[in-house]
Amino acid sequence: MKHQQISFIYWFAYYNVDSPAVRYRGKYPLDYCKKKLGIDSYFVMPGYTLKHILLFIRAYLSALINRKPDSLIVIQRVQSDFIYASLLRFLVRIRRKDTVYDIDDADYLVSNLANIYYFATHCEHVSAGSEQIRQHLKQYNSNTILITTPTADLHISKQERQNTFTIGWIGAYGPEHASGLYELLYPALCLLAFPCTLILIGVNEESDRNSIIHYFQNSPLLQIEMPQGIDWNNEEDLQKRIAGFDIGIATLSSSPYQLSKSGIKVKQYLNNGIPVLCNNLPENNRFVVDGYNGFLCSNVHEFQKRIHEFHTMSDEDYFKFSANAKKSSEHFDHGYFFRALNEIKKK
Repeated sequence: MKHQQISFIYWFAYYNVDSPAVRYRGKYPLDYCKKKLGIDSYFVMPGYTLKHILLFIRAYLSALINRKPDSLIVIQRVQSDFIYASLLRFLVRIRRKDTVYDIDDADYLVSNLANIYYFATHCEHVSAGSEQIRQHLKQYNSNTILITTPTADLHISKQERQNTFTIGWIGAYGPEHASGLYELLYPALCLLAFPCTLILIGVNEESDRNSIIHYFQNSPLLQIEMPQGIDWNNEEDLQKRIAGFDIGIATLSSSPYQLSKSGIKVKQYLNNGIPVLCNNLPENNRFVVDGYNGFLCSNVHEFQKRIHEFHTMSDEDYFKFSANAKKSSEHFDHGYFFRALNEIKKK
C-alpha cells in the first residue's frame, strides 16, 4: 500500500506562544509547512476568550467527526486536568490513528504524571525532544521517536567579528541555568587577560542582575550587557542579536531535568553561524562537534582556554568554524522537522 505524506496537521498546543516550545515546535514549523510546502493546519492553543474557544471547536470537531484525509493530530505537552485536556483525551481514544504526543521537556519529573503517561500510551506515536525523554517514554509506547526541536532559518548569519570579543548567552535565566554559568563560565571569564563583552539575554530579575555585577566587580576588562525589554516573539530580532555574538555559551547541569533538554541554545547559536562552547552533556554533544563547529569543555580551565583560542584565532579559521556551525543546522531545521513528522505518518 502506498503511504501518503501529511496533507494537514491538527496541532493542539499546551500553552500560548509565550512558551518557547509552542513557538519552536508548533507555530514556526507550521508556518514553514504552509509557506514552503503548501500544507495547511489548525494551530490551537487553550484559552477562555471567544476566539480561542471557537478555534478549538472548529479544529476539534473537524478532527473528531470529519477528519481531513492524510492528516496528523499532534497533542503538544498537554498534561492538565482541565476540560481542554479531557476533550483531547477523548479525541485520541476515538481517532488514535496518526496521532502524536509531542513533548520536549521532562515534564514527568515535575508535573501531572497520569495525564502525561495517558497521552504517551494512547496516542499512536510519541515525539520526544531529547534522547533522555525518548528512553523514558518508550516503556509506555514503543512508537517513541526522537525529533529534536528545530530552529527557523531566517538567513541571518555571522558576517563579521566584533571589535571587542563578544561572548553571548540567551535563555530563561533560572536557578539551574545560572548554576551552570557560575560553575563553568563566570570563573573562566575572571581569568581572561584581554577585554571582552559578555551579553546575557534573558536575565530579567533585578536580583540576578545585581548578583552578576557583584560577581565581576573585580574584572575591569569585562563589559557586561543584560538587555531588557526583549520581545521573545520577534524571532528576527533575536537571531540578529545572536549573530552579534562571537561565540555562544551553552552550559547544562547534570540534573535529570536539564539532561533531558533538547539543546535549544546550541541550535540557536549554530543556526546563525555562531561557534559554540558548551559542556559535554546531552543534548549539547549531539550537535556540537569538538573542533568543527565549537568545542566541548569539561571544566573552567577548558572554557578559559577555548575562549582565548577563539579570541586569537585568524579570521580565516574563525569563519571556518562559523560556516561549519551554519551547515550543522541542516540536522535541526524545519525541513528536518517536517521529514521526521512525515516518517511518523508513513508508519
